[in-house]
Amino acid sequence: MDGIVLLTEDHKAFEKPFEAGDGDHAEKRHIADEVIKNLTTHTWIAETIFYPAAREADPDTKDHVLESTSTKD
Repeated sequence: MDGIVLLTEDHKAFEKPFEAGDGDHAEKRHIADEVIKNLTTHTWIAETIFYPAAREADPDTKDHVLESTSTKD
């Protein structure tokens, strides 16, 4: 799978739990655990694969530009 597609899909998936209505404590805990797990994976991919490749392709690229690129839908 393309890294940009994966990161973009992750961004969309992270928004879904927050769109849900009120839930009980156990449901909220489960959502929080899933978000933490997914953000950990997402951050690892961005920091170890995507950002280094983008920096190598264009060494003058600033971190805020890379971040904004990875959040485009």
